[in-house]
Amino acid sequence: MLSDRLKAFIHASVKSILALELLMFLRANEGRSWTVAGLVRELRASEPIVRANLGLFQAAGLTRDEGGGWVRFAPASAELSALVNEIAEVYATRPVEVSEEIYAVDRAIQHFSDAFRLKNKKE
Repeated sequence: MLSDRLKAFIHASVKSILALELLMFLRANEGRSWTVAGLVRELRASEPIVRANLGLFQAAGLTRDEGGGWVRFAPASAELSALVNEIAEVYATRPVEVSEEIYAVDRAIQHFSDAFRLKNKKE
């Protein structure tokens, strides 16, 4: 079972499996700076998605803008670094559990939305 601290981190900073894969890639290459184009090529992802996730990561204190279009994994605190290490360990051994948590917020929103849709159909 994921810790409440890790769940909160996932909900705040990891919005999709691609975001998780991007974060894990940056962590695995933490001594290196990357351009968006390089990350798009390495992850075979779209540029807008990579850019959006990098923006979230930077706002969360997980990456640092190196200037000139370069970014690197650089957690702003030991606590953030520990959370990224924890998610990496859990994802390596229990990927389904991490995936389910990533999409738990989307499911909750969908259930809330469905409640209104069902209510309107009954009226």
